[in-house]
Amino acid sequence: MADETSSVSKGCFLIKRTSAKSPRKRTAEDYFPEVAGESITHRKLRYKNYIECWESMKNEIECLQSQMNSKIFSDLMSFIKGAHQGNSVERIKTIVIHEIPTAALITGVNMPDHDVVFSQLATELKDQVTPFVAVLSSKDCAVMKATMKNVISQFIGYDVEDEGDPVSSPQGKKITSFTMPVLCHWYKKMTQNDDSKRRPKRSHCSDHRPPLVIIFEDFEGFQPTVVQNFVTICSQYLSELPLVLVFGIATAVTTIHRVLPHAVSSVLSIERFQSQPSHISVLEIINKVLMTAKFRFKLGARVLRFLYDNFLLHDFSLQNFARGIQFCLMEHYYESPLSVLCCVSDESRKDILDKMTHKQVEMCRKTLSFRRYVEGSPASKQLELLLEDSKTKDVIADLLENLDQYHWHFFPVLKCLHVVTSNLPRHPLGKKLYDVYESSLSSNICDKTEYGEAMSLLRVYSRDELLPLLEKCIEILGSALIENESKLHCQKLRESKDVIEGIFHQFRDLNVLQETQEQASSSSHREALSTFTNRFELQERLMSAAKQKRRESPYDRLRQSTVDNLDAMFRKFLTCPRNLPLFEVMYYDNVLETKKHLMGMPRLAIQTALSNPQYYLKCKCCQTDVGTVQDTFPDICIAYKLHLECGRLINLYDWLQAFRAVLDPQTEQQSVEGSPKKKQRTDDQLHARFIQAVSELQFLGFIKATRQKTDHVQRLTWGAC
Repeated sequence: MADETSSVSKGCFLIKRTSAKSPRKRTAEDYFPEVAGESITHRKLRYKNYIECWESMKNEIECLQSQMNSKIFSDLMSFIKGAHQGNSVERIKTIVIHEIPTAALITGVNMPDHDVVFSQLATELKDQVTPFVAVLSSKDCAVMKATMKNVISQFIGYDVEDEGDPVSSPQGKKITSFTMPVLCHWYKKMTQNDDSKRRPKRSHCSDHRPPLVIIFEDFEGFQPTVVQNFVTICSQYLSELPLVLVFGIATAVTTIHRVLPHAVSSVLSIERFQSQPSHISVLEIINKVLMTAKFRFKLGARVLRFLYDNFLLHDFSLQNFARGIQFCLMEHYYESPLSVLCCVSDESRKDILDKMTHKQVEMCRKTLSFRRYVEGSPASKQLELLLEDSKTKDVIADLLENLDQYHWHFFPVLKCLHVVTSNLPRHPLGKKLYDVYESSLSSNICDKTEYGEAMSLLRVYSRDELLPLLEKCIEILGSALIENESKLHCQKLRESKDVIEGIFHQFRDLNVLQETQEQASSSSHREALSTFTNRFELQERLMSAAKQKRRESPYDRLRQSTVDNLDAMFRKFLTCPRNLPLFEVMYYDNVLETKKHLMGMPRLAIQTALSNPQYYLKCKCCQTDVGTVQDTFPDICIAYKLHLECGRLINLYDWLQAFRAVLDPQTEQQSVEGSPKKKQRTDDQLHARFIQAVSELQFLGFIKATRQKTDHVQRLTWGAC
């Protein structure tokens, strides 16, 4: 009896420790790797800096997302508030409303972000418009009965229970049916003026009949028959319930007409609302989070390109893009011991530098950028940098301060470069600010041929095209100076702004001078034309004038000076960050590690696990040479390695015999010496294990059944791994 009821999972029992001292619970910072020469305090500081930096970046991203959704949400609020505003109770009794106010909210194809968008929308509606909001998802509304139960349960305020369990109200009554009459009866009670106890608080809604808003999160995922029947039922109760529908659409409004026939869509009064495209939103996140000196952590060119390309080519998800930034930030603080200097505040950086050990200073000396800095220094200073830790700490502090100053100057000037080159023909530096930033991260942008082409095109700009660009540059630099007015290192940026302002005023003065000159030249030109007696003399005079070299006008000289000054400003501030000493402290550019964790390769992982289980199990028993099979492998690994030795069709009996030969090589000897019962038990166990391994390989897609031969399976892969 015990053998028949034996199971792998027999029970789970709690055994308390008898020792008085319990082990200390490990925290997140304990998992940071220990580096030789780094103190425990600095290792914990790395984790603390990561948390502080990510919290500030996360708050900035959430603030940007709320600002992106505020415009579309405000329009939706106005639409829902005015949907039934003119329909009073007395009017509803006399007329019948045939059209349901419906908002078609086009959210885009970034499906992972829709949950956040609609949860935020529901919260805004409950706070500002109505307390009655129901959010439906296609996975919970497969049939009409489940849809009605979800809607009515969310309105009345109960959770959705199992089908067999009735729902009890707070007054102790049981609700066994979820139909529209039940909802009408409940809504009538809630909106009665004499029943003040049961009426919900609606300080934000002046209407005594707040609308009932039903949100379909993923409209394309609903069954067409369910939506058709639901809309038809709702249209019959509009005289009693002020219903408003919100369809979350990922593609286009034509989806509604494709899902709903004309007889059903005719009862909907549809208004279209378009949310901001995700590819524009991600550029705003890059501009406000990554392209700013407010956060010291920065991404390198390769990692930034990978995250942006992964966003464009896969899911358009802002959440996944933010998770990629978080992973890069975590990996930077986890892998690099020097990231302890990438602090949020300047005071903590000074304390860390004072407490750095000799080995930590040596880590700074071994970085490639610091070695270049030492090689470019005088010989006397090189000895101090390599031998004296106190002098080296002072230099490190100055270099990090210079790196901060570089960022405060770099980003406003980079925006100026984007402003003056974004509308050039053929867009040599790209249309977006992201393109200019990516180019500047890889190498000096001023040394590229595209930059030279852009400057050449600027030298032929007209006055009407050049003046707005200068005005925008003055505005960008002025706003940067206002933000950093407490910084002492903004003097150079202020000088550049003053130079551009002076040029701008010269252009205005030149306009007045040119107007008078043009009037004088036009009058003299008319007088010269009147002296010619025939057209041949006029033709000779014009041909001789065309052969003469054109003299530079005052505007030409001023335009040349303007482009030269802009070029000098760009070359001064737009140095590639990889050329600066100790840029490794703030920049993360390990694209291989980022790809490994953010881009899953399931096929490669499965084949690696089956061919080399020791790679994941980390056990000594699975260590073996390539191509060999041993009995310590998991059953599926043995079956996988054996199937690699077969051709397109695999004989199941031969495969089973090879499987038995690996796991039990002494089968024939045991069959002679052992008892028949023992042999039968062993064969049954091996047979069951083989069937399970083959079933798992079939589930993973390595083999499939074939009709060519009943006792064969077909192999679906080629070659060996």
